[in-house]
Amino acid sequence: MIVKLAWAGEMVFTAESETGAEVTLETGVKYGGSGKNPTPMEAVAMGLGSCSGMDIVMILKKMRVDLKRLDVVVDARRREGEPSYFEDIKLTFVVSGEGLTKEMADKAARLSVEKYCSVSVMLEDKATITYETRVE
Repeated sequence: MIVKLAWAGEMVFTAESETGAEVTLETGVKYGGSGKNPTPMEAVAMGLGSCSGMDIVMILKKMRVDLKRLDVVVDARRREGEPSYFEDIKLTFVVSGEGLTKEMADKAARLSVEKYCSVSVMLEDKATITYETRVE
């Protein structure tokens, strides 16, 4: 995978993936950012939430669940000091669908976070990752 970044002035970078997808990243408001674009660490948290969410969609589809809703909340706590990487991350999956049980949602979340999600596997050396599911 190759991602190219171009400095866009101040503390802003535009990133482009091999497929041509683009995202603009900037520093936090505390350091002069506008707050209109994600910071690099916010992008990591977004990557984790979307990666695990996509896994859960695929797993529940294989379980023949007619998925109606999946919301993911990533609550990431950063370490004090430098570098301030993620120490604790809690994922909350709010799921609804025809034929869905709490046990199915729990299994899908466990498989994603502990086995399939590349982002969570990469982060687990530094961060304690926990998760919960709510079926509505």
